[in-house]
Amino acid sequence: MSKMIQASTLNALMLGNFDRTISVKEFLRQGDVGLGTYTGLDGEAIFEDGVAYRATAEGNVTVMKPEDGVAFGTVAHFDEHVPQQHLTDIASVEMLKQKLEPYIQDNKNVFYILKGHAEFDAMHVRSCFACEKPYPTLSEAASQQREFHYAKVRGDLVAVYCPAYVNGINMPGWHFHFLSGDRTKGGHILGLSTSSLAFKLNRLDAYEIILPQNQEFARLNLCEDLSAKTAAVEGGAHR
Repeated sequence: MSKMIQASTLNALMLGNFDRTISVKEFLRQGDVGLGTYTGLDGEAIFEDGVAYRATAEGNVTVMKPEDGVAFGTVAHFDEHVPQQHLTDIASVEMLKQKLEPYIQDNKNVFYILKGHAEFDAMHVRSCFACEKPYPTLSEAASQQREFHYAKVRGDLVAVYCPAYVNGINMPGWHFHFLSGDRTKGGHILGLSTSSLAFKLNRLDAYEIILPQNQEFARLNLCEDLSAKTAAVEGGAHR
């Protein structure tokens, strides 16, 4: 059975629990494709083909070491044998979500992970600066994020879809990260456009969460409704 593995919870991240949940090495044993962020909110994580990439707020991409830490993320072992699909004339993130709807509409109560590739006419990404203790909330940290605009850039799109009932545990709906083909640019996607996207989609019917072991996590109130703040951070609406 295909399984999504998650490190920590979204509400814990929103409340500023940026400590290490699991090592990069151990996380990549759980899956080879996914996304997230690292200890201290140090950049945007793109896990692809078993490699942990970090898209930084300085505008570059580095490869993380096995002993580095993941604060929050989702991964799965990706089945490359599924058929490749194509979408055309994608003018925005919202349009991409609409065009993906037919592929998930039969069952929106399970999880999906997507790998795509395209030459993007426009790509708009963001990444946050690393934080030190005492950590701010994610909303506060995101107010200092750096945004980058690229034109005519070829690269990969990694995306995760979570059902609505995991609200607060993870982000309901689609979450997209980008990594350029030359592995020098990347981040959390705020906007994009492309005439053609080739992609493969995996459905995941099992879900497992690895919870943080730090004392700060133990004291958090994870029942607070942070959906509005989460939506603002996700889409850059705080700007």
